[in-house]
Amino acid sequence: MIFEERMNLIDSYIEFLGRSAGAAIEREVEGFLPEKAGGVFVDCGSGEGEKTLKRAKRLGAKEAVGLEENRENYLKAKQKGMEVYQVDLNKKWPLSSGEVDYMTATEVVEHLVDLDNFFSEARRVLKKGATMVISTENLAGYRNILALLFGRQPYTGPYLSRIFPIGHRVGVGYFSGPKGKRIAPHINVMTSWALEQLLRKHGFKVDKLVGVAFYPLPGIMASLAAKVDKYHASYCVVKAVK
Repeated sequence: MIFEERMNLIDSYIEFLGRSAGAAIEREVEGFLPEKAGGVFVDCGSGEGEKTLKRAKRLGAKEAVGLEENRENYLKAKQKGMEVYQVDLNKKWPLSSGEVDYMTATEVVEHLVDLDNFFSEARRVLKKGATMVISTENLAGYRNILALLFGRQPYTGPYLSRIFPIGHRVGVGYFSGPKGKRIAPHINVMTSWALEQLLRKHGFKVDKLVGVAFYPLPGIMASLAAKVDKYHASYCVVKAVK
């Protein structure tokens, strides 16, 4: 009982850190998008559309498009009046070549099976000189290193089951719910260094990479640690240019 109570406290603390990290990631993403730049904006994995619309407003985009696989999210985004396509990002995208000025993909690439398709399609639809901003969890984060030292599955995954939190205590709430519920698993979890290499191999210039959060440190301590050692931060945000 005492052990379970301690684990619940740890879970709650990690969830708090996760919420703080989410807000910090969005600040970094928005900081990489110029204000009132206009142009065509695409958000990959646009969800229900809130962040897509907020980013489009910052950009002053003349056109904003969401790409979303989940049917429920797709329908909710359409109800907001968004231009959105229900599409599997592992396959060809319903966009013309060389028409996009700005693109974001936040907490998306780790869920994909075919990263080569994602980056080649992104390169195809972006204009020359266009900007793409990506955020993802960092496999080399210290929480994963500690988990491996104790013989456990990395917190970021890859997840081994869509139903059960195998080797993954923190985040167990994502697996709970109605019988038969499935999660979108983390499949291709990578280090920040590997993401940079992937982008370069696919013909992008990495303009800037920042680390975000530094589990288990909170607040300012985490921000400072992530700046000093971005390659071991919990998350990374990358600005790449075609």
